[in-house]
Parts: sequence; C-alpha cells; structure tokens
Amino acid sequence: MVKVVARVSHPDITGAPVDFKVIEVEEHLKIFSEPIANTHRYWVPATADVDDEEEYLEPVDDPDYNFRTDFAIYRRKYNFLQPEEIRAARQEMGLSQSEAAVVLGLDESLLADIEANMALQPYDQELKLRWLLSPVTLSSLVRNHREIMQERCRQAEVDAEGLLEKLVHYEQAADI
Repeated sequence: MVKVVARVSHPDITGAPVDFKVIEVEEHLKIFSEPIANTHRYWVPATADVDDEEEYLEPVDDPDYNFRTDFAIYRRKYNFLQPEEIRAARQEMGLSQSEAAVVLGLDESLLADIEANMALQPYDQELKLRWLLSPVTLSSLVRNHREIMQERCRQAEVDAEGLLEKLVHYEQAADI
C-alpha cells in the first residue's frame, strides 16, 4: 500500500522548482538470495499517480537511501557487522583501508564501499571482516603466512614491514 508522507520541492538542472510527493511503499526483496522486507521511499512528480510504479524515482536528495536501509535491515537480520563496526575495528588496529584489504584478501575499493555503507558484504567477506575483531589471531595468521603477505603488499604497494610491525604488536601484547 502506498502512503504519501510528504510534499517537497526540489530544483531541476536549470534551477526551476519541481514539486514531488514523497511516498513510502512496503516492499519484499531478496539480497544474496535471502528475503527481507523494507519500507522504501520514493519521490513521485506531484502531477503523477502515486500508484503508477513507472513514476517512482529514488529520493532526489538521497538516491542511495533505499539501498542503505536495505543493507541495514539485512545486517541486523543476519547478524553482519555494521560499517561503523568494521571501520572502528580496523582503526583500532591502526590499519589503513589498503593494509586491511591486503590482510583480509579484499579489494580496497570494496572495503571502502562497505565502510561507507555503499556496498553490502556477502557472507564469505563477512567472515573475513570478522578477523578484525580478533587482532591477536589475525596477527598470528599473517605471521604464519609472511611470504604471501609480503607479496600481496608488494602488489598493492603497501609497506609490508610497516604492516607486519603493526600486527606483531598484538601477539607481543598477548604474550605479556
């Protein structure tokens, strides 16, 4: 069922005001084959029929709103890390995005998009991201695969010795 929640005016590319109805619609979708339900928000030109789905526009002032809310629902429902948790864990370890991406075997731009809530991590990447919550274990894994890490760092133009030095700190702290 369509619900009109607001009326707004937004300038077009020439600066002329265009009037819209802001609507909310309960929708069911699948993300990674898993079902979720969400109340999506759309803008509809003021003169258009709110029941005509061909008139639905993503919110003009925030085109990614529906995706971000879908991702948030999915993460809560399936107990995935939230972007701010990922960023905080990485920063707590003193790792840059490029260093974390190398260690976790992720693409740096994907990690940046996940942290910015512009992408949703699939389950296999969620498992990798959770290593950020276990710095001692992650450090040990990296140390046990030192040569692979050094090669990955070389390819990603990341300072391998600096990265390994950051991580060894956690193992040393655990030994105390």
